[in-house]
Parts: sequence; structure tokens; C-alpha cells
Amino acid sequence: MDDHTKTPDPAESSVRDPSSTHRSAILVVDDDPTFCAIMAEILRMYSAQVYTASSAKEAMGILENVTPDLILTDVMMPEVDGLTFVRRIRSGGSLAKVRIIIVSARVSRLERAAALQAGADQFLAKPFSIIDLRAAVGQLLPN
Repeated sequence: MDDHTKTPDPAESSVRDPSSTHRSAILVVDDDPTFCAIMAEILRMYSAQVYTASSAKEAMGILENVTPDLILTDVMMPEVDGLTFVRRIRSGGSLAKVRIIIVSARVSRLERAAALQAGADQFLAKPFSIIDLRAAVGQLLPN
């Protein structure tokens, strides 16, 4: 996806308080463009500015210009895996406090533990329901 700064549609529905002046920014990182597109559409329900990246390297480029409120990242990606990406974010600097959800098809107890040890705030196993996604995002996005 080349357009990382999508213009929000004012007609989109919102599940957030309409009196809120803060517009959340969410970064979705996954090497599957279909997954990114679906997630972006779902996350716009939060009236969020959604950015997508197909790799950790591309995501780091976006993060040079954008400090999101939330990052959703896959674990299994080419070049740099999601756990290494999370560790880089957590290593310090202005991004260290950004909330992170790891989404992965690897769902063993060890995989979940590794995600949380790397610094993820939450773990969602693929496939997940929209209800589970909304619960996780709702807990982590600022009010």
C-alpha cells in the first residue's frame, strides 16, 4: 500500500465519544496486504487515522514522522520479525510508551509469553473475532 496517510472520511461512523478532540493514530504492520486493508477498515470505526506497513522496515519509516497511539503488528514477517520490531520500539525514545498489540497465527503459550516479554501490551491470536479486536483496541486507545 503506497498511501500511508489516508484522508479520513467525515461520514465514517465512530464508536468513540463525538465530543473527543483527540484523533487516534493506529499503525498496522503485516506482510499480508489483504489483512492490512481489512484491519484499516475495521479500525476506522474508532475515527482513527490508520497507517499500514508491509514490513517492520517500512513501519520504522512511518514512525519517523508519526507517533501512533497504537501499533498492531504480526510476528511472522520478512526481514525483521514482529518481536524484534517491538523490542526496537521499546528500547527507548519517544516511541517507548506506544501501546502495542501483537497479532499472530502462532498461538502457543510460549509464543504469547515471547510477545509479552518483547514488550507487547496484548496478544491476539489469528484468526480473531471483531469483538476480541474491539475489546483489545478499546482497552489500549486513549479516551
